[in-house]
Amino acid sequence: MIRSGKIAWVVAFTMASWSPGVFAQEQRGMIGAGISAGASNYEGEIDDNFTLVFTRPGFGAHATFLFFSQFYLRITGYHGRITASDAQGSFAGNKYRNLSFYSDINEAGVQMMYRLQNRKRGFSKRNFLSPYFFAGIAFYTFNPKRELNGEVYELQKIGTEGQYLSGPYEKPYKLSQWSVPFGAGFLLKISNHVDVGVETGFRKTFTDYLDDASHIYPDKQDLLNAQGPVALYLSDPSNDPEVPGGRPSFSKRGDPSNQDWYVYTNVNVTYYFTTALFKAYKLKNKYKKDSCKGLTFD
Repeated sequence: MIRSGKIAWVVAFTMASWSPGVFAQEQRGMIGAGISAGASNYEGEIDDNFTLVFTRPGFGAHATFLFFSQFYLRITGYHGRITASDAQGSFAGNKYRNLSFYSDINEAGVQMMYRLQNRKRGFSKRNFLSPYFFAGIAFYTFNPKRELNGEVYELQKIGTEGQYLSGPYEKPYKLSQWSVPFGAGFLLKISNHVDVGVETGFRKTFTDYLDDASHIYPDKQDLLNAQGPVALYLSDPSNDPEVPGGRPSFSKRGDPSNQDWYVYTNVNVTYYFTTALFKAYKLKNKYKKDSCKGLTFD
């Protein structure tokens, strides 16, 4: 009777270990595909405090690859708009400077996610609530613009800080650059195959020209001769009654010591499915070698 009980125990343990419905699914790789929607914002010379009035929509898509129970590789795409205006900003001291801009951001990136997940549990038994952190690298494009009298002008092509003039000016800035995205969020398990998350991601850039404002006002006469009156106005649209005629040539227009940032806060949905395209992660074994300690049956 005892011998039969031991045999039944061994058979049950073996079947559980090899049953596709219990462990095989957890031993296969997981790929997730999803979308996101939320808010885009920026920090720079024209909007120093992430003013909510300048918040604009953003949209994204992503694919995640689960190699280990807590680590995900995520490939992302994002499109959003950033904008700001001195006249509507939170700093009254910049009101008369009267600079403004808007720019579309298009980004493609690769990130590593670390999910606070119990390593002893398989993917289908993941935590209902899982905070996570992420960091990576991204390539993005931007192009600051301003509308004037119903016409849209690309500010980089004008050279509002004298980039196309001879003299002590910066070179024209590139409209395609690298950034470092990082941030945090949390995921809610809706089903074995679906997560819904909320995330805030900051983008550290290496430019101070997301808003086209960084250094100094150029020589106004030189800019007028080279580009015309519209370019001169877009360079210095100031309307300070105490400074008639605008800001002096070579006076401060921005702060090059502080580079610009952009931010994407979103709600996202991810659907997961299994794949054999890459080696699956292994769950941490909570049973010691040659031991069945902890084994229970429902």
